[in-house]
Amino acid sequence: MVVSSVLLVVARVPVPLRNLAVCTACDECFELGPEVCPTCGSEQHRPLAELWEERVLNVTGLN
Repeated sequence: MVVSSVLLVVARVPVPLRNLAVCTACDECFELGPEVCPTCGSEQHRPLAELWEERVLNVTGLN
């Protein structure tokens, strides 16, 4: 199944990419760790890998 293949690829993303977050206030990417976005100071951010996984499931209708 294509979706399971894509999810396996996302799960195996190299560590540096899996450690990235996206600020929901300014769309800046930064390494997970800080409590706030280093660009705008917002506390609202999400792990990039989590967003990719959600997007794959939404596109395929399997969520």
